[in-house]
Amino acid sequence: MIVTAAGLAVIAITGGAHTSAVRHYSLAALIAVECGVFALGAALIRISTRRSIGPATEGLMLSIAAGVLFGVSDIALKYLTGAVHQGLQGIMSEWTAVAVAASVLAFYASARGLQLGPGVAVIAFTSVAANLAAITGGILVFRDPVGIGAPAIVARIIAFGLVIFGAGLMPAPLRTGRATKD
Repeated sequence: MIVTAAGLAVIAITGGAHTSAVRHYSLAALIAVECGVFALGAALIRISTRRSIGPATEGLMLSIAAGVLFGVSDIALKYLTGAVHQGLQGIMSEWTAVAVAASVLAFYASARGLQLGPGVAVIAFTSVAANLAAITGGILVFRDPVGIGAPAIVARIIAFGLVIFGAGLMPAPLRTGRATKD
């Protein structure tokens, strides 16, 4: 818990003031990231249908698929926030369809993953995959800064690693067992 707290503290300290008044994005990067991540999610859904992998593995694969598809939706929605000033035409675009399609697929993949896999692990994998997809999209498509200056960037990357490492060190929940009669 201390490792995670230290990582979060470094992230907070190195946050700095970011100006997002002018949002720049690369349409080519948007298309590439959205297509690539959507294809990954669809491939994971397809692979999870193989009966040889077992229900727990299928549930975890579906949770990762759901997470990356939620990330696709997040990236499309972030793009659409910049299109609001164009009125209804800006909002009713192909990116709206991408966001809706990815959300619907993610919802069903997540629901099925929760039915098949261990609940806590499915939720964790979904969350991690969604955050990784959204952060990757933010950096590659919208040029969101990881930090300002080399020291801040290095410190934040190390801090992210500390948060992930600290989360991995957290103990699993204890389960009570049935009392045995002797």
